[in-house]
Amino acid sequence: MSSPGWKRALALPDAVRLVWHESEPHPRDVAIADLYTDLTFPPPSAGLPYLVANMVMTQNGEAAVDGKAATIGTRVDGLVLTRLRVATDAVLTGVGTIVAEDVTAVLPEAEAARRAASGRPPRLLVAVLASRLAWAPEVLSRRLFTDPRFDRLVICGDGAPAEDVRRVEAHGVEVTRVASASDGRPDPAAALRALGTRGVRSLVSEGGPRVLASLFRARLTREYFLTTSPFAIGGDDAPRPLAADVGGPVLLSRISRIEQAFADPTTGAPLVESYDRFRVVYPEATPGAGANP
Repeated sequence: MSSPGWKRALALPDAVRLVWHESEPHPRDVAIADLYTDLTFPPPSAGLPYLVANMVMTQNGEAAVDGKAATIGTRVDGLVLTRLRVATDAVLTGVGTIVAEDVTAVLPEAEAARRAASGRPPRLLVAVLASRLAWAPEVLSRRLFTDPRFDRLVICGDGAPAEDVRRVEAHGVEVTRVASASDGRPDPAAALRALGTRGVRSLVSEGGPRVLASLFRARLTREYFLTTSPFAIGGDDAPRPLAADVGGPVLLSRISRIEQAFADPTTGAPLVESYDRFRVVYPEATPGAGANP
C-alpha cells in the first residue's frame, strides 16, 4: 500500500482545532466528542432533500490511493463521515465505490443512539445510484448489500431491463426506477425526488467522484465537506474529488475550517490534516429546483 496508513497507526486525538468559522468564536479547541455533533441542515426545498457532499483527498488532489479513498485520511476523517451520517437521513453513493472498497454503513452504537435521539431512525438508509444492474455476482455479495444492520435502496434509470431489476430484488435489495438522464444514468434530481417521497429530508453523498460531479452539474449539492490529508502520491490516473465536468465554475464559500496536528508515526514529521466545510454557490443561479435561492 502506497498511502501512509494513518487510520490504523493513529488513535483519535482528544481535541481538534477550530481555526476559522464564519460565525463562531475562533480559534479554539473542540473536543473530539463534540466534533460536528451540532450539525443541522435546512429543510427540503421543492421536494428535494438538502444534499451535502463529503470527500477526502491528498494534498495533491488525489481522491483515491490504490483505488481506495479509505486509505487517505486519519481516524478523524472517518469520524467526520460518521457524524455526517448521524446528522442526515440517508447516504447516497455510486456503485463504483461499493465495488472498489466493499464499504459498509454500520453506525457505532453510541452514534446510532444519538441519531435516534435527534428524531431519525437508528437504522441508516443507503441509496445506491446505478447506471446498470447487470452486475457480476460478487457485487451483490458486498457488505453494503448484505449487512443486515442498515437499509438499502438501489436507484436506477427507467431503461434498466426488468430481468436485471428482478435479479437484484431476488437478493432482498429494493430497487426503484426514476427518469433517466441523456446518458442513460438515473437523473440526479429525479433520484433525490424519489428519496424525498420516502421522507428523506437531508442526505450526504459519499461519492464516487463521478457521482459527485453529476450532483454538482445538476446544481443539487448545497454543502461540501472536504478533508485534505498531508501527503501526495502524484499518480497520473488517480481521480480527483470531482472527476467529471460540473457544468461551469462553482464557488465554495467556506463556513469553517478545522485542523488536526499530529506527528507521522514513521518519520516523526509534524503534519496537519484539515477539514473544511463549504457552502456551494452556483454563480449563474439557474432557474429551477437546483438553483440557489
